Amino acid sequence: MENILYQLFSGGYDITPKRDKKQQELVQKILAEWGKINDALGTEFADRLVELEGEREDWQNYQYYRSGFLLGARLMLETLG
Repeated sequence: MENILYQLFSGGYDITPKRDKKQQELVQKILAEWGKINDALGTEFADRLVELEGEREDWQNYQYYRSGFLLGARLMLETLG
């Protein structure tokens, strides 16, 4: 295992979270439910629902990024001030 600080410095740190066994099980269950939705309501409805959910997640991730950036800026200002 490499030093986390070196990975951050060199740009080699992968921020993608790794799925554990529980998360994998939940993904499989969700996919099974999506299959049921697709069968009952059609592909067009399921695709639109997935598209909207993706937009919501993108917006949520942007808000998380923004909050984290502001926290980092505050910490830097506190440290330097």
